[in-house]
Amino acid sequence: MLERTRLLKPSTLYLSALIGGLGLLVLHTTLDFGGRSLDGPINDGVYNALMMGSAAAVLARGVFVRGEDRLAWLMMGVGLLSWSVGELYYSLFIEGTSAEAGGSVTPADAFYLAMYPCFYVAVGMLARRHLRHARTGMWLDGVIAGLGAASVAAALILPPILDQATSAHSSVIVSMAYPMGDLLLTAFALGAIGVTGWRPGGVWLLIAAGMLVSAVADSTYLYQTSTNSFQAGTWLECLWPLAAILLAFAAWTPQRRVPTRNMQSWQMLSVPTLALVSALAVLVYGNLGHHLTLTAVILAAATVLAAGAHLVVTWRENLALLVRSQRLSLTDPLTGLGNRRRLLGDLRLACKNAGERDLWSLALYDLDGFKLFNDAFGHPAGDSLLVRVAERLNSTVESAGTAYRMGGDEFCVLFDRSHVRYEALVHASVLALTESGADFSITASHGVVHIPEEMSDPAAILQLADQRLYRRKAELAALHSADAYDREDDLPLGEYDGDALAGAAAEQGASDRRVRRQTTL
Repeated sequence: MLERTRLLKPSTLYLSALIGGLGLLVLHTTLDFGGRSLDGPINDGVYNALMMGSAAAVLARGVFVRGEDRLAWLMMGVGLLSWSVGELYYSLFIEGTSAEAGGSVTPADAFYLAMYPCFYVAVGMLARRHLRHARTGMWLDGVIAGLGAASVAAALILPPILDQATSAHSSVIVSMAYPMGDLLLTAFALGAIGVTGWRPGGVWLLIAAGMLVSAVADSTYLYQTSTNSFQAGTWLECLWPLAAILLAFAAWTPQRRVPTRNMQSWQMLSVPTLALVSALAVLVYGNLGHHLTLTAVILAAATVLAAGAHLVVTWRENLALLVRSQRLSLTDPLTGLGNRRRLLGDLRLACKNAGERDLWSLALYDLDGFKLFNDAFGHPAGDSLLVRVAERLNSTVESAGTAYRMGGDEFCVLFDRSHVRYEALVHASVLALTESGADFSITASHGVVHIPEEMSDPAAILQLADQRLYRRKAELAALHSADAYDREDDLPLGEYDGDALAGAAAEQGASDRRVRRQTTL
């Protein structure tokens, strides 16, 4: 924090000095502060000092401040330096000469035009940090906004310039590159802002503002020179240093991480809708008899196509989200098997299509000893065991049935009884749900219902399968209890009331079932 404070304090003073110099230039050009005697020192000296100073500020940001955006600001600084060198060359060698009066192309134009590729690269690099969370729709939002703005600007700015241009200004064609470059650069900046989810923060607002101010200045200058109305030393000359200073401020503004937010439906549609309306307005404007340049038509058409692509992408994203939501609602999150909702849907379909050829069976399973395992080893170990037995059950029955997890330690399989190995698979499914170790033993009780011979109502099928499952569980519990009692007294099982033991075990099973159902509800 201390290191950042030491870096920001000099930068704040430096940027304040740039603002002071810009204020002096504005006062002189608009209110004639200091008189005409200061035209040279202020219009040329202060002007070029502001341009060079802004470039130095951006380069210093790239040189002295470490971070992932370091190279981006270096590229931005190089572009701004090329622009400043072009301005200085123009002031020293072009201004007041026949080259300026004739409007011919000069070496200064090469420095001006070299600025744009550097800015494009810098903006792209700065946008990289947002690409990790960017959706395709967010990119398209920015592209649509940029194209829409560029189409409107091209429709309103370019025709008057071309109509009023005279052959005496041979640089008009070359000068056209400046507003076009600014429009594309502004569109590129808007595209990058769209990637942020329209939460740009101070850095991107300053970058976009600087590029927009530069576009306005270049377009105004081009119109005035083409119509012989340009005058040196006016408010227009303040706009270019203002654009450069805005970029310098952007370089030294802390760029905070903006958390992702969920946009409302009207927010997601507002940007592409406004851009599409703007493009359609441009095309209607041209059909009403106004002259449109080919550039304006292409940009407007591209905006319409991008809006159509945005509609398709949004539809696909929403469809994928719907499919994912449906999958999650029908899948058990622990084992990946179908859940109770999925079983009920499949069971209804099986009951509806069951007939002489389509025979089904529902097998319901309950793990014996799982509660003791959980108490002994903990719930994470219990979850791991459920995952293992679920994988074995699914791989065992997948050729002739579908496995589900009902919840807790209950599983279910809907078998296709037409399969030749149906009986063997039922037995194998029980074995798949068993597991034992040195200190535990997990077995499975099950109940089977045939569809449609025994029942064809989903709720009744589940109830009957549940009854048969717990009847088998009770029988096994009675046998185990009787066997343990017989071993203790060395008496044959026949000397005890087996019916009474079975009844007691059945009663205990029914009690366990009621507790399970109450817990589930």
